[in-house]
Amino acid sequence: MRAHGDIGFSILELVITVALMAVLTTVAVSNIKELENPLADASYQVSRFIRLVRARAISQTIVIVIQPSSTSEIVSFSSNDCAGTLTAIDDLSLSLPDGSSLTSTDWSACLNQRGLSDTNLVFQIQDIEGKTRTIELALGGGVQIQ
Repeated sequence: MRAHGDIGFSILELVITVALMAVLTTVAVSNIKELENPLADASYQVSRFIRLVRARAISQTIVIVIQPSSTSEIVSFSSNDCAGTLTAIDDLSLSLPDGSSLTSTDWSACLNQRGLSDTNLVFQIQDIEGKTRTIELALGGGVQIQ
């Protein structure tokens, strides 16, 4: 049989457990900020956006031109060919996450019905700290983040 004093936790054990939980919670909360990376998020979003544009050009057998409308948005247009009249595609655009922007807006790429690009396009995205990532759209339609 147990003695009455052996049941439960002592005050010291309870205080140590609460203090340890407080330290672990503080460390976890401070590390959540590190999970926010606008540059990485923007890079992956642009890569996925270009792949989506390519897939739509192939599936709908249309030519799609992508180009930035500002340092924070990339828009797309459809056409019969790369030199033809452009018609905006309203549901196919990308707004970059806050804290990231395109370093230049003087580029465009045309993806044909087979998903091939008319140019080997290289452009950069930067964050508010000045760090950059390079996005490359190859002639074959592949996208690479560097």
